[in-house]
Amino acid sequence: MRIFGLLKPTSVPFPKNIRGLTSLRFFAALAIVVFHFIYEVDTLREAFWGRLYLGVDFFFILSGFILTHSYIQPIEKGSFSAKNFYIKRLARIYPVHIVTLMGSALTTLTTIYVLKGYYFDPGDSVKCFFYSLVLLQAWGMYPHLCFDDPSWSISAEWFAYLLFPLLAGWAVKKSPWTVISLSSLGFLILFVLFTFLGKQLTELTTLGFARITPEFALGMGLYQLGRKYTLKVSAKAFLVILIAGIVACLSLNINDAVIVFLLGGIIFTVADMARKEIKTFLDQYIMVYWGEASYALYMLHYIIWESFPVIVLMRKFDGSKMFDIWFFASWPVALFLSLLLSHFTYAYFERPVRFWICRKFIRK
Repeated sequence: MRIFGLLKPTSVPFPKNIRGLTSLRFFAALAIVVFHFIYEVDTLREAFWGRLYLGVDFFFILSGFILTHSYIQPIEKGSFSAKNFYIKRLARIYPVHIVTLMGSALTTLTTIYVLKGYYFDPGDSVKCFFYSLVLLQAWGMYPHLCFDDPSWSISAEWFAYLLFPLLAGWAVKKSPWTVISLSSLGFLILFVLFTFLGKQLTELTTLGFARITPEFALGMGLYQLGRKYTLKVSAKAFLVILIAGIVACLSLNINDAVIVFLLGGIIFTVADMARKEIKTFLDQYIMVYWGEASYALYMLHYIIWESFPVIVLMRKFDGSKMFDIWFFASWPVALFLSLLLSHFTYAYFERPVRFWICRKFIRK
């Protein structure tokens, strides 16, 4: 099966470092930042911008793709260490998570004792703090988002990480078409099921484990497909078509399920371009750097936005013209602060701490 003549067999492996995919992480994180920033304005939330939450689904598919890329050979050779894998994953996500969780808790205490409960989120309970601390907030344990809201996806990622050794052990024994078909079928079944229950799979947060599982597996299948097949058509032209398709789907309010599969196509195409040594602006150092810093941006921006003094004041003008004035004045400032803080967090905290943990606890 070669999907309407788009693919042809190949024996050329992907490069060890797929720089373009790293850079795309920045754009996915930026999409989520914009989504959170514009969420308070109905006219923007109900338009194109209101579906930028799909950047999270991009991350979920990408995570399955990249982890398979990184660990497929040790798994096939029988040298894969689950212990080292989990240590590396925790070293990657947990330090920044702890910082943002504590920062969000401090913001909550400020709303209670300084602002006298003004704009206090009742979901920010001690119980949910514990669930967030142990990365269980997206496992259906608690009915509301709490503290640093974006951290639900980190809980979902941790769920997928725990499953990865089992999923990967199964996937390497199957054809890529089997993995892609079953993960796609699982995604569509869950999508229909949650629609029937009055929810949308691609908007699940406290049940994020259900959202990530089929998308993560889809990313694994796409990587397996890429090991055997390459694009027969122009990769650049195909990438443009995929991007145009996503923009059209967002603009025409086409179902999220369609966009999820298009996002998977973008990941496959950019990886294929790296294999063919097709250079784009995504290969530039500055883009790769911001892709590496995207996790800090994703985790920190919400706290900045929620605790930004102008935003606290802005809420007092809710429903008035002053709301929009405060909003548009504060948005670029909050974005600049988010980018600045994410740079320093990544360069001077996230990366050094991750390397230290790996050196300290991983035995080769």
